[in-house]
Amino acid sequence: MRVVPQPQLSPERPRVLVVCPGPWDQVALGERFHARFTLNFHGQKLVEQPSLWEGIRFDVFRWVEHAVETWRGQELAGILGTGDYPGCMFAALIGEQLGLPVPSPESVVRLSHKYYSRRIQQRHVPEATPDFEPFDPFAGPPRLKTLDYPLFIKPVKGTMSIRAQLVRDPGELRRAVHFSWRERVEKHLLLRPFQHLLHRYTEGQVPAHWFIAERPLEGVQVTVDGFVERGTPVIMGIVDSVMYPGTISFQRFDYPSRLPEPVQARMRDVAVRLMRGSGFNHACFNIEMFYDPQRDTVQVIEVNPRMSYQFADLYERVDGMNTYEAQLALAVGRPVPWRAKAGRDGAASSFVLRRFSDARVLRVPSAEEIAELQAHFPGTIVQVLCAPGERLSSHDQDVGSFRYGIINMGAPTYAELLERYREVERRLNFEFASPDLGAARATASTQRSA
Repeated sequence: MRVVPQPQLSPERPRVLVVCPGPWDQVALGERFHARFTLNFHGQKLVEQPSLWEGIRFDVFRWVEHAVETWRGQELAGILGTGDYPGCMFAALIGEQLGLPVPSPESVVRLSHKYYSRRIQQRHVPEATPDFEPFDPFAGPPRLKTLDYPLFIKPVKGTMSIRAQLVRDPGELRRAVHFSWRERVEKHLLLRPFQHLLHRYTEGQVPAHWFIAERPLEGVQVTVDGFVERGTPVIMGIVDSVMYPGTISFQRFDYPSRLPEPVQARMRDVAVRLMRGSGFNHACFNIEMFYDPQRDTVQVIEVNPRMSYQFADLYERVDGMNTYEAQLALAVGRPVPWRAKAGRDGAASSFVLRRFSDARVLRVPSAEEIAELQAHFPGTIVQVLCAPGERLSSHDQDVGSFRYGIINMGAPTYAELLERYREVERRLNFEFASPDLGAARATASTQRSA
């Protein structure tokens, strides 16, 4: 990549490199912060065309070295990556070599690996860490040494809850980790860059393609969002995760949390102790947790060493500051002026539109229809996750459901928010062809019982 020399930049408009930007990054950063930062995107193709970096010839360190040489001397003030894989990892690697404020690559890699992350949790928040055990899904029938059924299993490096599920006996476990030959090859190729990072930053006990089994957790699920500034963890807020009834598929994410304040205080304490002990610094993070009201326990589900980009505008609506703004300030070494409850709304949610059966997409809302809806409900964000002609199963999905859209909204109260959402979902015109029912119009409400 050839970089055209740029004019001298003003300190008031620092240049920030955004590594492997996803759709949320390109929209949110491009629209909101262009006037205050000079933003450059690098590595879009690794997200848009993953086959370019899944191939066996991809060398993560050579790619990082090339990026470093490309941007050295270009007056970068900061670098960030909000993507789970590979954005936040590659940003840390590049930024370290350029001397920019970034988390250490080792802390990002270890926190991104569910087994090594659990080891960190064991040391710093043992009371909030469930029993766990790693296993190789490709080494014949899995044999666990310390845990008994039922178990919750998930890949040590995964996304969107893919292949994460409860198993009740050895038969269910074998079926859960049954991969075709093609799936095995694709999994190894996809995770090959991460495996290279594990060789450098860990002792290599648990490879990237392994799974982890854990004692099942239950209760109210939340996400604790925060950042670490000059070694000091700061908690921004707690978001409630609401599931579709009887499933582990997210229906919506509500901010602020409605858990009792003493419970939230315990969650904030766990998050602060964990992130302080992890060595993570100069960036946003989010930690998924469970509160079990029957046992009155707080447990960590997983740690994500990156910001929750899907929740960025929820915080702006309620607290008055978009979390992209917090991440940009951290990236250039500026103090984060975080204030709670300084926004225009009292409640905000990110709603996830799902079907519970596969389908071919016939129609999605047009840009004109979305613009008309946004004019009626200012500030509403609509992200369409599919296109006409596609099958929903052609996109990454969790076990048992198929996302096709996301709607972010705010309102003075939760009651008003839900009322506005019902009107928005009614006006969004998605159409699908079901193999057994033929063409049918579908909205989020019609899919809840699918």
